[in-house]
Amino acid sequence: MYHKKICVLGAPAVGKTSLIKRYLEGGFSPDYYATSGASINKIQLQVDADKLQLMLWDIHGVDPSSRRFYDYLKGASAIVYVVDGTRLQTLHAALELRQKIDRRAGASVRSIMLFNKADIAKNWEISSDMINDVEVDGIFALLTSACEGNSINTAFNLLARVLLGKTTLVAA
Repeated sequence: MYHKKICVLGAPAVGKTSLIKRYLEGGFSPDYYATSGASINKIQLQVDADKLQLMLWDIHGVDPSSRRFYDYLKGASAIVYVVDGTRLQTLHAALELRQKIDRRAGASVRSIMLFNKADIAKNWEISSDMINDVEVDGIFALLTSACEGNSINTAFNLLARVLLGKTTLVAA
């Protein structure tokens, strides 16, 4: 069995915990509970003939300029950046965080960006052009909804296939 660590990052209240809960349990709660530090969840998958255990690290409450933040990232096989489509500043925060992590790693870290809250797209501050710019910059992007479950399985199952070398992440 393969074991892979995926860190889920983003600004507060973008839906990191809700996306993970939807993926693992199929459920959703509209209640907001802030994650402090890191919450770790595991899921076992069968991908073709391979067994894979994903360890999903929901990380929050740690200053990205602190050493402790980077300790949480050690050993990560991939990073999922979560953005709230209704709040433009969460995109800027995710892009800045990605830049800091890539700079510290000395290379681009395998990652995808989930634009969450697609169920309320009429309230979005982030345009499709902005999402296209993210993809042009080399990061794979998907529109998701923790509330309705849109594209969440697709995102994590794609990452599982990538981590096993069965496909690559190529921005659309």
